[in-house]
Amino acid sequence: MRLFENTSVPSSGRNAEVGYTMMEWSKGGWTGSVNRLVRSEVREQVRNNPVVRQLRYGVQHGMLRRLFGLATFQRFFVAYFVFDLAVIALEIVVTVYCAKVLPDWAASSDYLKSLILNTSSYLVAAQGATLGVISLGLALVTLIAEREGSSTDVQVYYHESLAFEIVASSLALLAVLCIQFLWPMQFALHRFGFGTDSQLFKLILIVAHLVWLIMNLAAVAYFVATTFRFVQQSAREQLRERYTANVVWPRDMTDRLRAHFYGLASEELLPKSPSGGSPQVTFGFDFGEPKVVEVEADFGAAATLHDVRMIWVRWVLCRWSSRSLRHASIHQDLPAGGLAQIGPQIWFTLHMGDHVKGRIGWCRRRGGVPLTSVEKFVLRRAFRFRSVKNDA
Repeated sequence: MRLFENTSVPSSGRNAEVGYTMMEWSKGGWTGSVNRLVRSEVREQVRNNPVVRQLRYGVQHGMLRRLFGLATFQRFFVAYFVFDLAVIALEIVVTVYCAKVLPDWAASSDYLKSLILNTSSYLVAAQGATLGVISLGLALVTLIAEREGSSTDVQVYYHESLAFEIVASSLALLAVLCIQFLWPMQFALHRFGFGTDSQLFKLILIVAHLVWLIMNLAAVAYFVATTFRFVQQSAREQLRERYTANVVWPRDMTDRLRAHFYGLASEELLPKSPSGGSPQVTFGFDFGEPKVVEVEADFGAAATLHDVRMIWVRWVLCRWSSRSLRHASIHQDLPAGGLAQIGPQIWFTLHMGDHVKGRIGWCRRRGGVPLTSVEKFVLRRAFRFRSVKNDA
């Protein structure tokens, strides 16, 4: 496929030529974040791939995806709740300290009250109608997918049309408008004596509702256009290519590079002595007994290794390595034979993206000196875990 031309995981030859030293790890920021380093590498791959550049999302899609990046009903609702609290706080400050600055035209009147009520009703009706349009579009696409037996096309359509994001935003706005018919926060404010007769702050919220609705309408217009395109077979193929270039390929490249850089750290974080016997570190392996568990964690819920701050890890390993050499403990606690020639070892058993649950000893040592409490503290902050919904 043309999309994957000129794209590859950095090879060991490139590593030998460039060398992933501290300067290279610094692409991940001052912490040496693997994820940040990978994002930088993926952006570079995108810039160097003419096919991917040609299929990149346009300005309209990019703007809508940034505007609707919250993606879920709860996040949209919470974002509005925070905004409402900010308006309430502003009303309290103005009422207590500078009530005279409120304009006379915003004073409570039957006209303003009627305007606010009618505007809210119109917004509810408009937002409800847009949800009906979205329902028809989703039903049409479902019928087409069932007829052609292509569940993948439905997934592409949902992503390209921003269906989930638009529905979440529309439902959140509809819920907000219904709740604000009663103006509960403003009622509580007046109940405790901090309110004002000025309608200015309600007008600010009404304007926010109107702007939110206009954003939703713009997104629905994009949704309808994408739906009409999806009906056409040729346009559907273009949507698949664009989805592959903007979602599938970067995701696949990200997963491969995360695993690559994580494994590469085994060779880059600690300098090796040509004569052997120097301390060593390994990522993603478990060498078994004999071992000492240095860092462990109890994961009550399923979690995954999401990121590693390699500059922090390197700081710990260099301290441990120098102490191990200085105290001449290379052969301590090692069995006779081949292991005695290897030198002290520290290994991290987890892989990037691994799902873990229960008590896990993920940092283990064989030989050398123990890690200090400060070094263990830094390692716990260097390895970033994220909860997952299940163990699958």
